[in-house]
Amino acid sequence: MQSTLLSTIISRMNRWRVIEQTEEQFKVRDLDEAIRTLRREFVFPWTLQKGSLRVFKDVEEYPVASDHDELAYLDTSKSTFYPQKARFWYTSIQQFFEDSNNSRNNLAEIWESGTKYLGVRYSEAGLVSQLLSTAEVVGDYSVADDADAVVLDSVIFKEGNGSMKVTVVDSASIATIKDTFDSFTDANYKRKYQFRWIYLDAVPTSIEMRFQVDDSNYLKTVVTTQFSGQAFKADQWNLIAQDLNEATEVGTISTSSIWASEKVILNGADTGTYYLDTSYLKSWVLMDYWYYSNLNVILTGSTSADQQYFFNSDEIYSSDSSLLGDTEWADVIQFDAMMTCLGEEENQVLFSQIKERRDTAWNELEKKYPDMVPAQITQRYRFTTDFNK
Repeated sequence: MQSTLLSTIISRMNRWRVIEQTEEQFKVRDLDEAIRTLRREFVFPWTLQKGSLRVFKDVEEYPVASDHDELAYLDTSKSTFYPQKARFWYTSIQQFFEDSNNSRNNLAEIWESGTKYLGVRYSEAGLVSQLLSTAEVVGDYSVADDADAVVLDSVIFKEGNGSMKVTVVDSASIATIKDTFDSFTDANYKRKYQFRWIYLDAVPTSIEMRFQVDDSNYLKTVVTTQFSGQAFKADQWNLIAQDLNEATEVGTISTSSIWASEKVILNGADTGTYYLDTSYLKSWVLMDYWYYSNLNVILTGSTSADQQYFFNSDEIYSSDSSLLGDTEWADVIQFDAMMTCLGEEENQVLFSQIKERRDTAWNELEKKYPDMVPAQITQRYRFTTDFNK
């Protein structure tokens, strides 16, 4: 791994007497500002990370890695021939959601309420999406604890023609909704997720999902966010899911188990009206998820980058930490920081000399590492009812 010690960068900066006289913490802050400025324009291959993403049929919103900065590439991991590749069309958020019938596999980066996540639409015929409940047969549903009543509602629903309207009266801060479906066996259940749409009147503390043989034998997971990684949203539909391979087993579960019901348990739900819509059992395909990390600084003793800048969130830095990346990158960061330092000294001669060195370093860096962020593709299209175009 290529890196440059912060102490080395500062020693190089101190070659110039004017800069040497600047207090060290301000030089480090100027280095952080240089990193921040250049990251707004470019990303470089030494921050590339390879992860994996499980992609499902008809699921469009996915979580990103905690250090995700920019998307680089997403494609199927097991395909060996070009025709088997997903060949995603990286597009805008507007076109991703509006042009949902596009035959191309689509990909977008999405921001909502300060959270970034991925929009992925992948049309793979081999992916299984098994409907468990339409949430339109009230006889399949029963309630317990603070869940007081359940009825069919044909006004508020996410899919199909209706949903289950559940009245919650807060007393014990736990509301249980159970539904039954046509029983079946699934030897490959550990390769699947259970999904459920739920409309929240108020945000609960957590939601427990159960996939059941019966009330004594089941798999369970307590979820605290939507599947996409977003926080639960009140007065909105939330898609929740549990990985059946990672779920906690209660009772006796095996590949020959006969699945017959499921439960949603709201913990800490306020009094109000909640809605449950369709639930599914879905298989996934594993994709290679390449992204640019926002971590640029390696702390002492670490083998990978730990934080974004030299100063951490507690406003502390260590001269033994290192800047991740090629030496040309360290040169550009150093000279950019020096130009900031000199800007306050009004030393135009020295400023010009440093700027010339900075421009040379930057040109060499661009030649060696062209920007690799995928270009966003959009197209003009006209719907038959769009009379304004």
